[in-house]
Amino acid sequence: MPSRTPRLLRDSDALRAAMAARAAAEQAERDVFIAAADWAIAHVAGSGDVAGYVIDTGMMLPLAGPGAPEVQEHAVTEFITALGMTQQAGSFYVGHALEACVRLPRVWARLLRGELAVWQVRRITEDTIPLSAEAADLVDARIAAYAHQVSRTQISNICRVAQEHTDPGEAILRQAREAEHRRFDVWLGQTGFDGTVDVSAILDQPDAADLERAIAALAEQLKKAGSEDTLNVRRAKAAGMLARGEQALPLEAGTPTAAAGPSHSRHLTLYIHLSVDAVTGALGDVARSEASRSPLGIDVIKAWCQTAGTTVTVRPILDVAAERYSDAYEVPDLMREQIILRDHTCVFPYCRRPARSCDADHIDPYESGGPTASSNLAPLCRKHHRHKTHDGWRYKPAGPDQPGVYLWRSPHGVRFRRDRHGTTLTVVEPVETPEPDGG
Repeated sequence: MPSRTPRLLRDSDALRAAMAARAAAEQAERDVFIAAADWAIAHVAGSGDVAGYVIDTGMMLPLAGPGAPEVQEHAVTEFITALGMTQQAGSFYVGHALEACVRLPRVWARLLRGELAVWQVRRITEDTIPLSAEAADLVDARIAAYAHQVSRTQISNICRVAQEHTDPGEAILRQAREAEHRRFDVWLGQTGFDGTVDVSAILDQPDAADLERAIAALAEQLKKAGSEDTLNVRRAKAAGMLARGEQALPLEAGTPTAAAGPSHSRHLTLYIHLSVDAVTGALGDVARSEASRSPLGIDVIKAWCQTAGTTVTVRPILDVAAERYSDAYEVPDLMREQIILRDHTCVFPYCRRPARSCDADHIDPYESGGPTASSNLAPLCRKHHRHKTHDGWRYKPAGPDQPGVYLWRSPHGVRFRRDRHGTTLTVVEPVETPEPDGG
C-alpha cells in the first residue's frame, strides 16, 4: 500500500492538476528556447569575434544553417553554462533555436503561439541545418502546418526532396556523404559500475562477416577450453582476445593461451590513494577509472589485474593536497600529474573534458605575480582557458582547506561552485557586470 495520502481526493482534480502542470512546463521550455534565440541574435559575431560552433562531433559545425548569423563564442558559452548545459549539448540547443527563429519562420510562429512544443521544433531543425537557405524555406513552407504530427521519417523525406528540388548537385554530394556512414565506436567514457563498456559499429557486410566468424570461433574455443560462461559472455571475452591477438587452446581447462604470432598483453596503470574515508569505509568498495570518468566496483579492478597476460604498473602515492612550487612558468610533470589526479576534468562549470587533455592554467596569471604552485593551478580545456583569459570569466579556489573546489563568476555575474562531484549554481540572478581585467 502507498504510504503517501493523495492531496487531491477526486480523480478529475488530479487529472486537471497534472495537465495544468504539464502545460506550464511546456510553456516554460518554450520561454527558455525563445530566450536562447533572442540571446543569439543579440550577440551576433562581428568581424573580429570568434564565432560559436558545435564541437566534439568530429568536426566544427556552424550553430545554424546558411543565412543564419554567426554568434559570439563566449556569449554562447555564458548562456548555456547559466542553464547548466554541457558545451556540446548547449551549442546544439542554441543552434536549433537560432535555426528555427531565422530560417523556419512559419514553424517559429507556431511555437510562439504555443501550438508546438520545443521537442517538435528541434526534431525539424536537426534535419534542416545542413540544407541551403532555399531548401530550408521550402521545408518550412511544406511542414509548418502539420509540424505537430509529422514523424522523423517524414521530416527526413521532406528535407531530401527539398534539397533535390533546389540544388540537384548538392543532393548528389549529400547522398555520397550519407553513404560514408561506417563507424566503430567504443564508449569508454560511459563505463558501467561493473566495468563493462558498450561497443557499436556499422561495417561493410564482408568485414562484419569476418568479424563474426573470428568472434564465434574464439567463443567456441573458450568453451572447448573449459569455460563455463554463457555464449554471450564468451563472445564478449573473445572480442578482447581478438584485439590482443590471443587464441584459446584446450591445454588447461578454462585457461586461454596466447597463440603463435602477434600478441598484445593487457596493461593497467593504477594510482593508489588512501584517505580517511577509504580507511574508515565511508566510501565503500568503489574505485574510479580515469579513462571512463566512472565509478567502478573494486572487485572489477581485482578481476582485471588477475586476468592472464595482464601487466600492472602501480604508480607511487601522490598527495593531491600537498602544495608544490616552481620558480618557472612551465609546470613540472609531477605538479601537472598532481592537478590531473586532484581535479579529474576541466574545472570550468559543467565541462567534462578529461584533465589529461587540458592546459594547466595559472588561476592568478603568472605575469601578474601568480605563482606556479599547486594551489594556483587547475586544468582548463583550451576553449574554456580562452574564455577565462579573454572573455571575462573569473574563478578562484574555495579555500586552502578545500583543494579541488572552485568558485566561478561569469562575465554577467552568474556564480557557480565547481568540485569533483559536479557544478552547483550558487547565484541565480546576474549582478552587475564586472570590469574586465587581464588574465
